[in-house]
Amino acid sequence: MVKDEIDWSILKGSIILLCTCIVICSALVGGSYYFNNNLSKELKQNKSIFQSISRRYLDVDQEEKLLQEYYPQFVNLYSKGVIGREKRLNWIEALRQSGEKINLPSLKYSINSQEEFIPEFNINYSGYTLYRSSMELSLGLLHEGDLFNLINFIDQTAKGAYTIYECTFRMNGNQIRFEKNYSNISATCLLHWITINITGGKGIEI
Repeated sequence: MVKDEIDWSILKGSIILLCTCIVICSALVGGSYYFNNNLSKELKQNKSIFQSISRRYLDVDQEEKLLQEYYPQFVNLYSKGVIGREKRLNWIEALRQSGEKINLPSLKYSINSQEEFIPEFNINYSGYTLYRSSMELSLGLLHEGDLFNLINFIDQTAKGAYTIYECTFRMNGNQIRFEKNYSNISATCLLHWITINITGGKGIEI
């Protein structure tokens, strides 16, 4: 036997054991890296879910505060006819009652079809649309104060918001006659009734 020759038969078992240990250690290292990577991804995913839930909780909490603050105002505007379907029958009844109470010599009206109203200034309505219905009034007045009384009565009884776009007056005769049912002044006024509703006219229900 040569002095420097290695007896591999003696080392065979140790080499196999060493290789086995290396394979096992590599598997353990690879497995630990795999599980650590998966745990890291799962942690990030759970963190993202937690943040999403937290945001939704904060959103719900904020929405609840907004509802508590603004919902009563919304309901109030809805009951007044500013939000939702227009109250044409109510307008007509308010005019009829005002004419009788003030004893107007004459009162005639006409209402045009509802149309979308686009004001000159920009407003973000967030899914809602502004609508307008034009009403023309032809009035016979004993004196000019009858018009102010009519407007005050409409303000108190009619459901909805309106603007007086224009009014024109014409004297009937050269002298004022204080006679019942006599029109000293003829007036024509154009009113715009404004309502807010869901875009598409689906209607709002409370």
